[in-house]
Amino acid sequence: MGSITGPAKLLGAGFIVGAVLMAAVALGIGPEWPFRIDSGDLPIVYAVLGAWFVMYLVLALIAVADATRLTRRGDLGAAQESANFVKLVAVPYFLLNFVALTEVVAIVGVNDRDRLGLDGFLVAVLFVILTYVVLLPTSAYGVACLLLMKRNDQIGRIFFGLNLVLQFLFVVDVPSTIAVVEVARDRLGATRRAGTLSRNLLAGVLIAGSSVAVVWLACVAIFWLLDPPGTFVRDAIYVLTIASPVEFVLLVLVPVVPLATFRTAVRLLLTDDLDALRRSARIVKLALIPLFVQNFVLCAIAVLATTFLPIVATRGTLILLGPGALVFLGAFGTTGLVWAVITTYLMMLPTSVYGLTMLALLMRHRAITPRFCALHAVLHLVFVADIVSTLVVAHRARQLMAAPSPALQADPAVVRG
Repeated sequence: MGSITGPAKLLGAGFIVGAVLMAAVALGIGPEWPFRIDSGDLPIVYAVLGAWFVMYLVLALIAVADATRLTRRGDLGAAQESANFVKLVAVPYFLLNFVALTEVVAIVGVNDRDRLGLDGFLVAVLFVILTYVVLLPTSAYGVACLLLMKRNDQIGRIFFGLNLVLQFLFVVDVPSTIAVVEVARDRLGATRRAGTLSRNLLAGVLIAGSSVAVVWLACVAIFWLLDPPGTFVRDAIYVLTIASPVEFVLLVLVPVVPLATFRTAVRLLLTDDLDALRRSARIVKLALIPLFVQNFVLCAIAVLATTFLPIVATRGTLILLGPGALVFLGAFGTTGLVWAVITTYLMMLPTSVYGLTMLALLMRHRAITPRFCALHAVLHLVFVADIVSTLVVAHRARQLMAAPSPALQADPAVVRG
C-alpha cells in the first residue's frame, strides 16, 4: 500500500500553520477584544493572513497536480493515504476558522452604521467564499481515489456520484473522505479491522457523561424534595452540571469521537461484522439516556430563564402591556428553544452512526425491505424514537444472526461488489 506523498505533507504543514494563525486571531478577538478587526488597526494581522493564503494557494496547486499524477499512474494506495492525511489534518484549521470568522462577522455586524447588519452580511459572504477556496484543494486526493476506483469498476455509480458531490461540501466532506478511504483500502485488500478501543470509544464517552448525569439528577431530586437540602447538594448540582457541556464539546465541537466512530462503523460494514454493529448501536443508545435527560432538564431551565428574563428586567411591568407582551415573550423564549434543540440534535447525531450502518449492512444483504430501512433511517434521526428504532433493528439483526437467511449466506465478495 502506498504512503503519503510529499505535496500532501506540505499541504498538511500549511494547514497546521493556518490553524495556529486562526487560533491567535480567535483568542485575540474573543476574550477581551484587545484589537478591532473592523477598524483596520491590525495591518500586520491582515498581511500575515494574506501571506498565508498566497502560500496555501501555491501548495494547493502542487497538491492538485500531485493528485492528477497519482490518477494517471493508477496509484490508489498513495492517493487514499494522502486523502486521509490531508482531510484530517485540515479539520483543526476549519474549526478555528469558523470560530475566528464568526467573531469577526459579529463585530462588524454590531458596528454596522446603517443598523441593518449589511456590512456583517457582506463580510460573512466574503469569508465563506475564501473558506470554500481553501476547502477545494483538500478534496483533490479524495476525487483521485474515486476516479481510480470507478475506472477499475470497483465502485458503483451511486457511490461515485454521491461522494463526488460530498467532497465539495462543508463538513460532510470529511466523513465522505473517510468512507472513500476505507473502501479504497478494502479494494486494495488492506482493510483494517476495528479494534476494541475504537468500537467502545463512543459508548465509553457516553457512559462517563451519563454516570455524572445520574448523580446530578439524584441531587436535583433531593433538592426538589428537601427544603433546605444543604450546601453539599447545591454545590454538587452546580459542579456536576458540567457533564452536558463537556459531552457537547466531545461530540460536536471537537469531532474526534464522532469521526473515529464513523470510521469504525465503515470498517464494520466492510468486514460484514453485523454482531459488533448490533452490540455497539444498542449500548450507545442505552448509554445516552441519562445524559439526555439531564440535557433536557438544563435546556428547559435555560428556555424558561430566557422567557422570563424580560419580565424580571422590567420588574413585571411588561405583563401589563397585554397580548403584545405575550407575543414578545413567546418570540424571545423561542430563540432559547431553537438553540436548545439544535445543540441537543447535534449531540444526538453521532449516536445514530452505528444504527444507520447496521441498517445499511442489512439492506446490502437484502435481509430487510427498503421500506423498513427507510422508515428506521428516519426514526434514527428523531428524538426518543431513535432509541426505540435502534432496539427494534438490533432485535431484527439478532434474529437474523440466530437463523441466517440465504441472503446472509451469500458470497461476501459478491455482496461487497
